[in-house]
Amino acid sequence: MFAKIRNRLTMVYAAVMVCFLISFIIASYTGLVWVLYREEQLDVEAFAKEEAHEHINVLRQKQLSANQPFVEDDEQNDGKLFHYVFDMNNQQVSASEPAPEVRAAIIESIGSWKGADGEAILTKLHLPSDNKNYFMICSLKVYEGDRALGTVFVGKDITSYCIMLKRLLLVLSTVCLLFLVIATFAGHVLAGRAIIPIKNSFSRQREFVADASHELRTPLSVMLSSVDAIRTDDENKFSTFSEQVLDDMKSEIKRMTKIVADLLTLARADAGATNLFKEKFDINNVAEKVIRSFQPVAAEKGIKLEFVGTNNLFIQADRERINQLFLILIDNALKFIQHEGAVILTVKQVTGSKRTVNIIVQDNGQGIPEDQQQLIFERFYRIDKARSRDAGGTGLGLSIAKWIVEAHGGTIKVESSVGVGSTFIVSLPS
Repeated sequence: MFAKIRNRLTMVYAAVMVCFLISFIIASYTGLVWVLYREEQLDVEAFAKEEAHEHINVLRQKQLSANQPFVEDDEQNDGKLFHYVFDMNNQQVSASEPAPEVRAAIIESIGSWKGADGEAILTKLHLPSDNKNYFMICSLKVYEGDRALGTVFVGKDITSYCIMLKRLLLVLSTVCLLFLVIATFAGHVLAGRAIIPIKNSFSRQREFVADASHELRTPLSVMLSSVDAIRTDDENKFSTFSEQVLDDMKSEIKRMTKIVADLLTLARADAGATNLFKEKFDINNVAEKVIRSFQPVAAEKGIKLEFVGTNNLFIQADRERINQLFLILIDNALKFIQHEGAVILTVKQVTGSKRTVNIIVQDNGQGIPEDQQQLIFERFYRIDKARSRDAGGTGLGLSIAKWIVEAHGGTIKVESSVGVGSTFIVSLPS
């Protein structure tokens, strides 16, 4: 139980740490990308305005003389920056071209340009060598007054920035994974420390329950013997009221004795002090014996009690605990069923990836609400507390049944519908 709690706390601690780290990384990375993007965008837009201003005279002369020759700018360029100037007839007037390997891709991109005037846009270029280059490209109309003279295209190669950001993302992802390992380890340590007080408190509570249950067994046995002795004393003449009081006392003492025995069983189970004495036996023989013991009770209530099984169905388990499991499940079914109902106990072998023995107890009683079906295995939980008490229920039987099943490495579940009935399904390794 505490291992599960520790694992859950570890997962919570690790999840909180990782969520915080991922949020920080996303915020930091997104902020850095935005700052770099915006800075390069403004830089290219300013470059476009500068080139437009410088080429006003060239475009004016081009309009005045159609034979104006193409001008190749002789300014030094490392291939990272480029500009192209076109007149209103889309004739190239001037250019400072980029590196040769990207010229064709840039010309193609400019030819199909649909960006807003004066706004720099990040453009991904696919080169014949299967490489990808990233350019910040901007187009700007050149005006003289209200008269349009042409268009300037400028761009800047920011591939190195994009590569740097991808590498940074890889580094941050690696750091995140590293911190996930560290956070998991730290969470495991912190969870272990956090549950120490819980373990100590639970241990003290378990010891108290075990000690109290053990100490109460003797006084209850004495009280029960005393009541029986009083009833069998021929010299005592009791009134009808006194007889009723003695019967009630005996009934309550038996009930308390059962509660104490159940509490002691669960306390020993929690402490790991209960050993299973496994042996190979025919489980159907045990089931038939339990059915025979309940037949008088079922007949008195007008309930049909049936058993469906096959001979020679052997299982390696603790015979006494399996017998107790049958008793709990059948007793539970008989308590919460109307007169003239039916309870069917089925024991069968299921073959699959693992061979298992299924124990199925089906009744047509009042049923269990869906929201309470998982709660019925908790200690002292009763759906209808008044009715359970009248029927002699303590709220511990199904808790013990679950412990017996899990101690044998099996599972127990319930399928139920209100007004239709309930089916308890136990699966045990054979």
